[in-house]
Formats: sequence, C-alpha cells, structure tokens
Amino acid sequence: MDRKRLVLPAVLTAAAAVVAALTLWPGPKDDLRGQNLCWGSLTEKTAGLLNDGEAGRTSDDVMDAGSGKPVEDDRVFGTVCTVIRKDPGGETYREQYALTAAAGDATTDAPKGATPLGDGHEGWLTLRSAVLRLSDGCVSAMGSDSRYGELTLSVAPRVTVHERWDAESVIPRSRTVLLESAANLAKQYDCAVRP
Repeated sequence: MDRKRLVLPAVLTAAAAVVAALTLWPGPKDDLRGQNLCWGSLTEKTAGLLNDGEAGRTSDDVMDAGSGKPVEDDRVFGTVCTVIRKDPGGETYREQYALTAAAGDATTDAPKGATPLGDGHEGWLTLRSAVLRLSDGCVSAMGSDSRYGELTLSVAPRVTVHERWDAESVIPRSRTVLLESAANLAKQYDCAVRP
C-alpha cells in the first residue's frame, strides 16, 4: 500500500484520540466537584470551620432554592448548599450553615454594623450572615445574564453559641468560607475573582 495514503488516516486517528482524551479526561470543574462540597467550592476542612462543636462528619446537600428539591444538574445559581454534620449513626444530621448562590438585578444591602469583606472583595459580614458579590465575569461564565451574582452565608444558631462564639471568632471563619467558595468557583468557570 502507498505510504502517502496511510498518512491521512493516521493523522485522523491521532486527532480523534486527542479529542476523545480531552473530552473524557476530568477538567478542573470535574476534579473540584468530585473532591469538594457545595458545588465543588469548599474543601471539607474549610467547610468544617463553622460547626456546632459536636461529633459527626461534615457533608452537604444542594437543593433548588425555589422547590427545595435535590439538584440533579451542575448549576450553581438558584441553589442552596446546606453544610451539615452527620451524627455518628448516619441517620440524623444537624445543619451548620447554608450557602446560597443567587443572581439578580439588585444586590443585598449590608445591615447596620456589618463588617466589610475587605481586601478588594465586595460584600459584608455579621455574626449570623455574610454576602460576597461575584465578579461580573464569573456571573456570566456561570450561566446567568443577570447584572449581579452573590454568595450568601447563613449561619445556624447552634453554631454561633458553640463555645460562646462571638464576632471575633465567627466572622473570620465566615470570611474564609466565602472566599474559598468564590475562588474555587472561579477556577471551575475560568473567570476572575475579585480582587
């Protein structure tokens, strides 16, 4: 057989193999979602920073914000990730906090006395709640044409009373949770996180 005729099929076969490998090979999004909690945005260590001090493994549930039903797809906006501690028997669990991802045409105003998120990040923190505004590039990369996107953290009461936690203890931990979540979402969607 003529060698010139073998070149094209060989090139096409090699190209098909490369495309198949790239398609099947897990990317950053798949890796993070497989290893982490809350849309792949929180390591178990960081997710466990806010806790009620009782035993149990840290886990999560991602639900649709409107219906409260489990989310089967990989969307982020319009969902709520509840971080829980499963009791040693595994049959019951305790809510630690909820992380909500929402997109819209308005932002959430900071309550009186809230601490700014700082370091170039837009948002605020209180003892029981916190908000981080996502960059415009991440909002569109994550599939929304809304003007703004936010991550909202709502801390369960039993967490804020654990070991008499106060603002000096809870707020830095809430900040760490929000910043890691935003950074890992930015990695997944290949967009820039503030600052």
